[in-house]
Amino acid sequence: MTDNILLLLIVYAVLSDLATGLGVLPFIFIKNISSKVFGFLAALSGGMMLGASFIVIVDEGFKSSVWLTLLGLIIGAYFVYYSSEKVEDHDIKFENLSKRDARIAFLTFLILFVHSFPEGVAIGMAFNGSEPIKLGTIMSAAIAIHNIPEGLMIALTMYPRGVGLFKCFIYAVLSSLPQPIAAVPSYFIGHIFWWTIPLGFGFAGGAMIYLTISEILPESLEKTNKNIVSFSFILGIVMITFLTKLFG
Repeated sequence: MTDNILLLLIVYAVLSDLATGLGVLPFIFIKNISSKVFGFLAALSGGMMLGASFIVIVDEGFKSSVWLTLLGLIIGAYFVYYSSEKVEDHDIKFENLSKRDARIAFLTFLILFVHSFPEGVAIGMAFNGSEPIKLGTIMSAAIAIHNIPEGLMIALTMYPRGVGLFKCFIYAVLSSLPQPIAAVPSYFIGHIFWWTIPLGFGFAGGAMIYLTISEILPESLEKTNKNIVSFSFILGIVMITFLTKLFG
């Protein structure tokens, strides 16, 4: 049973990573995506992240330990905050882009890359839950769907600034590479040391909640109006709730 779960975990984590590349596909057919559509997609992914954090991740962590889950929430939030601060303190050269464009493109890539680690932890820890296959499937599907707008985000910050479409696809997939890398050790650590399970769930939840509030929602509001952001965000929560019930 353990071998089957591990194999399923690896397959799901890799597919979740590759799903990020799907966000680049719209640029094959259209040259420009309006700010409103971008804002809608960003808010939708934010709603799914927030919904997954509370409905799936934190709830599952609470089954093992409320206090360790809460501690993980704080550590995860601080991890994203600290990583973002460090990135913003440096001038970046990226591809052949100008200083400002390089900074925007690289920061987007690096922030998505860094926050993919807790998503990988979430996938790995999900397969240690009370119902590993069910919870792992829900978590992997939620993150894979969420990765598509992330891939779009990569393309939006690079393709219009002169980075080739194939390179955008590669950068999109690379931005989620930490997911399969972190998923397997997270599974084994959680399988051996029970206390890492609620801590890991809390870490992943806190990181995604902080990223949603600090990065995704403000960016959505910059791209479109608050009504579209609000309805799109709620739709994201509804979608992840439906997904949870569907696999339930």
